[in-house]
Amino acid sequence: MDYKILENFIDEKTCIKLIADAKKYSSNDNLKVQNNRSILPSSSIGFLNLLDKSNVWKKLHEYLNSETFLKILQNELKIKDKNISITNFFFTNKPSYLLKKYKTLNSKKISTIGTNGLLFYLFFKFYRFIQRKIKYSFTSRKFVELLYDYSISPNGYFREIHRDSDSRTIVFLIYLNQLKKNGSCGELNLFKYSKDNNNIPSQPHTKDCTLIESIPPKTGRLVTFLNSHDSLHSVSKMENYSELRHFLYGSFTLLGKKNSFLKNSIGSLKTNFNIFD
Repeated sequence: MDYKILENFIDEKTCIKLIADAKKYSSNDNLKVQNNRSILPSSSIGFLNLLDKSNVWKKLHEYLNSETFLKILQNELKIKDKNISITNFFFTNKPSYLLKKYKTLNSKKISTIGTNGLLFYLFFKFYRFIQRKIKYSFTSRKFVELLYDYSISPNGYFREIHRDSDSRTIVFLIYLNQLKKNGSCGELNLFKYSKDNNNIPSQPHTKDCTLIESIPPKTGRLVTFLNSHDSLHSVSKMENYSELRHFLYGSFTLLGKKNSFLKNSIGSLKTNFNIFD
């Protein structure tokens, strides 16, 4: 597994400000995902509001969404593919009226949308899907978009051993706070598959994996890895903490091409683009 740890990627003062501004400007915009983790997707209307009101979030977003940041991660992981190009399809800082309406509906439960709104939503969703496929599938370039979220995980949060979803390529986590010693676990655990390395399940059994390293959350720490067939990782179950785990999770994500780094992976894990649409 190819991975790197960069300490103090964000300084402690900035991390504190990022958490404070997120609490102030996005408390009601987060989505609930696996094991009670809440996320604010980087392309959502709520995130746009956060960028508009917080200079520290705007500055960080612009840096993460840059060729400079991509090249830093490529260099750290020794990736020399020159066909990778950054684009923006899901994120726009000035969405049109129709796109804004669609994104607003996309953040709601289907049961709360009226008939006319639902018809508009389904039509626009299909239009967006076709638009993305035509624009990014029939080209020699590997177009990627930075898709990430601001995440908050409470006690009870964990992830089983897995590799990341199919379209994600260069993955990163940035921890914004350090958990106190009154609780246990919450570390990012990295594994090596102990059987045939040319045929690795996307979600292998624990008994078939050997722990490589356990990485605890630390303020400002960045962990990056290539989402390849052997990039197996998990998060140990958080217990008895008095605080929440704040972090950014994201990747440069392929919008139309297949991930060539997964050729020896068994099983498909489709990327949920709907979260960012």
